Amino acid sequence: MKTNHNQPTAHDNFTLASRLAGAVWGHLVGDATGVPYEFTGPHDTASIAFGATGTWGKPAGTWSDDGALMLALLDSLLTVGFYPEDQGRRAVAWRDERAYTPDNEGRFDIGGATRDALRNLSSGTPAIDAGRTDDHSCGNGSLMRILPVALVGRDLSANQLIDRAHQASRVTHGHPRCQVACALYCLAVVALLAGKSPDKALLGAFDTAGALYRAEAGYEAHVAALAEFNNWSERSGRGFVIDSFWSAWDAFAGAADYADAIRRAIGYGNDTDTTAAIAGGLAGAYWGWDAIPLEWRRGMRGRDVAQPLVDQLVEGVGAKTSRVSPLRVNVMPLGGTELEGTGQLGITFLPGKKHDGYTGLHWRDLDADLARLRELGVDTLFLLVEDSELEFTHVPELPDVMAAQGPELIRFPVRDPRTPADGVAYRAAVLDLIARVKAGQHVAIACRGGMDRSGMTAACIYRELGLSADAAIARVQAHRSHTITLRDQQDFVRAWPPTV
Repeated sequence: MKTNHNQPTAHDNFTLASRLAGAVWGHLVGDATGVPYEFTGPHDTASIAFGATGTWGKPAGTWSDDGALMLALLDSLLTVGFYPEDQGRRAVAWRDERAYTPDNEGRFDIGGATRDALRNLSSGTPAIDAGRTDDHSCGNGSLMRILPVALVGRDLSANQLIDRAHQASRVTHGHPRCQVACALYCLAVVALLAGKSPDKALLGAFDTAGALYRAEAGYEAHVAALAEFNNWSERSGRGFVIDSFWSAWDAFAGAADYADAIRRAIGYGNDTDTTAAIAGGLAGAYWGWDAIPLEWRRGMRGRDVAQPLVDQLVEGVGAKTSRVSPLRVNVMPLGGTELEGTGQLGITFLPGKKHDGYTGLHWRDLDADLARLRELGVDTLFLLVEDSELEFTHVPELPDVMAAQGPELIRFPVRDPRTPADGVAYRAAVLDLIARVKAGQHVAIACRGGMDRSGMTAACIYRELGLSADAAIARVQAHRSHTITLRDQQDFVRAWPPTV
């Protein structure tokens, strides 16, 4: 097994948020990438790419039942806590109401054991008893959706986590092999979230599960199942739960990065979407959200279905998301200037940023923030950040997305926390903003935090409109707190207009 050493090492809340989000999106992207290759033989990994079309006739970037049922379980855990009856209800809602699917577009084929379990749930069988327990019902249906038990239960004791993995598995798959697979997977994911290497995560999972099974009565069948896992050598990507576990694990543990893990998982052939979903959850939990290629993340359908659930998950580590903290634009009053009664001028911060800084941990969604700007009537965003800051805050795609979605983007990069290097060009930009507001536009100014560079720009607009330096700075600070705090930027406003 090849161990990777280039994953994030920090154990701060930002890194944890990245790994939590990475696990969910990693599962969904892996599932959607594998769908077109399903039920075929082994594949040349070099030919595997996101966005292919094939099996099921679904549009590219569409996850299958694997992703939908995983989201159903995540929604249940985040909404009501650990309650198998609700887990079963949401799984039936997927079947009957097309819930948790992109555009409510329909269902994919499912295995016989899951189909029987959903039928049992619909007929009133308690969720904990709905899954079959015979030797012919050892498919991967519970393993493909178990990931949220680890993500939401990451702080539980090992014994509690194993118990919940067993119970959640029993909703569709009650055989000890399936329960053991789910327990091992959950234990490994929690270790990866904590920064453990794949080798240590896997060894720890087997040692922990084995110790519990041997120490307590009633786990004899689980001890036998664990021995089967230890002795299993096949890696075919087939639906049998032990083989699915090992195919996904080896695809991940032997990979150089997230994309390599998905291609390796699909390369086995057969049940490619499930193998890639299971491996994708591991890879996302290990390398984090931004290890998933940007074009794969942006190409996913149904992001509006998954994003609120991902937001709820990362809010659990203190992250401010677009869901609970909608983007604000602080409007600057224009009374007493030539712009009174025309458009609007406001200050905000960088849309979509993912960053832990002065204002706390932000894990925002770019599309949601841009929709918020449009909802507020913003016509133009004047952005002062450099390209390196877009990379640093994980929104390098912002210019392209804004070009397609709006509002109009005007960029004038200013090094943080400095003043403009070209004062003459900066004044020309300020005059353009004034003309836009005068024409009735709503202009918003933004830097990374919406404080010093943005506040300086608003104050310079006031100066151009005839306000004194003290009045300009005071007006901005009165309507946007913690702005223009740096002496160099205050001096720049006082020396307006710039001559060089």
